[in-house]
Amino acid sequence: MKSKIFQEILDETPKEVDIFVQKYADLVLRINQLLDEKGYTQKKLAENLEKRPSEIHKWLNGENNFTLRSIAKLEAELGETLLEVPERKLAY
Repeated sequence: MKSKIFQEILDETPKEVDIFVQKYADLVLRINQLLDEKGYTQKKLAENLEKRPSEIHKWLNGENNFTLRSIAKLEAELGETLLEVPERKLAY
């Protein structure tokens, strides 16, 4: 059962923070799943991306944010889509 104070904090959390935390957690979870499936370590991923292992560690622990470029590099290396943007049909 949540305490009253905890619930008040949750109620005051801006919506964009909730969205960010959920999306970041989903992204990190998916990357870790792909690393397991492919038998990659963070060190091997870092080598393949020409990054320092500490940078990969920071990405996966929430210390550094992903950029669109870093997500694109991860998608290219892991061979999987990590971020999808729904297509919009243009009205002519």
